[in-house]
Amino acid sequence: MIRLRKVLRVAGQELGCDWRRMGARFVSGILPQNSFNRVRTALLRTFGVSVGPTSCFAGSVRITGSGPVPDLLSIGPGCHITGPLHIDLTAPVRIGARVYMGYDVALITADHELGEADQRCGRRVYRAILIEDGVWIGSRAVILPGVRVGRGSVVAAGAVVTRDVPPHVLVGGVPARWVRDLEDTVASDARRARLAGAI
Repeated sequence: MIRLRKVLRVAGQELGCDWRRMGARFVSGILPQNSFNRVRTALLRTFGVSVGPTSCFAGSVRITGSGPVPDLLSIGPGCHITGPLHIDLTAPVRIGARVYMGYDVALITADHELGEADQRCGRRVYRAILIEDGVWIGSRAVILPGVRVGRGSVVAAGAVVTRDVPPHVLVGGVPARWVRDLEDTVASDARRARLAGAI
């Protein structure tokens, strides 16, 4: 009987149950992918996820880390999160307005310093992630700690972003590197019109 109590006590400490995280994962995961998007989003709001108007989640969300969900996570208006999405909340994650994310995106705020030769995995460090307005993050992209993705940028599918991304650029690869600058809409439309007239 004493061993059972000890096991239960240790299990309770290990689990560190945060009802908001568990609830968010449960309610977002029980609904079918790409269905009941508004219902899923409304349920996530009830579990403390700050989601702006007209934003929606089309798939499940897994929130890990030790920080409080309402204080560390905010998602602006007009976003579309395809999901599943993994968010590590050991540091703040701020997602701006009109951000689109593909399948299996991971936002990771915890890392380790490089340690000595006898143990390379050193001290844990936590850094915030900021995704500015109008960003598009492709499927299976990973955003690592301390990264700021600039306004209007695109992160290609499968990219691993280790450094800040300037505004209005396309990055891709592992680690993600600059691929090209993105023209604004007016310049792109004018260029297309010129090319159409030249053919």
